[in-house]
Amino acid sequence: MKAVFLDRDGTINVERENYVLRIEELEIMEPAFGAIRLFNQHQLKSIVITNQSCIGRGLLSEEALGTIHAHFLKLLAHQNAHIDSIYYCPHHPLDLCACRKPNIGMLERAAKEQGVHLAGSYMIGDRDFDILAGKNAGCTTILVLTGAGKLSLERLQALSIQPDWIFENILEAAHWITKQPLAP
Repeated sequence: MKAVFLDRDGTINVERENYVLRIEELEIMEPAFGAIRLFNQHQLKSIVITNQSCIGRGLLSEEALGTIHAHFLKLLAHQNAHIDSIYYCPHHPLDLCACRKPNIGMLERAAKEQGVHLAGSYMIGDRDFDILAGKNAGCTTILVLTGAGKLSLERLQALSIQPDWIFENILEAAHWITKQPLAP
């Protein structure tokens, strides 16, 4: 089975300079509703893979993140869109964990728990580490130019790394993905 792995901040919701720390700060970008509905209609698992170092930095508790994610899912549900699962890395960037993107721990865990194949799946994000994680896991990588996408494209080009595809936003990516063959 294929999945679409989605970064959260800057890809689905508006990225805040100092993290999303309260539900009032969570604003889902309009194209994300349509994109996730398309994935749902085409029976593609939609799985959020997000670094949340605000926890490791002591800015947010895991309980508070759970409240934010419950609100996130509720906002999507009000637009007839649903996410199958959310995986997050709570660690500080200096913790050197296996789950923080660009490492693939979250992707491997999600694939195992959700019964999906990484090869044939997609990783969509606005950051260079989203693309690197997707490449490291064997996914088709899609950089969206929302959030930090334009700056990330420059960083990737400086490293001679090319995302497999680049789209203006997640909805454009969804239109392309849902036109691809369904075979795993």
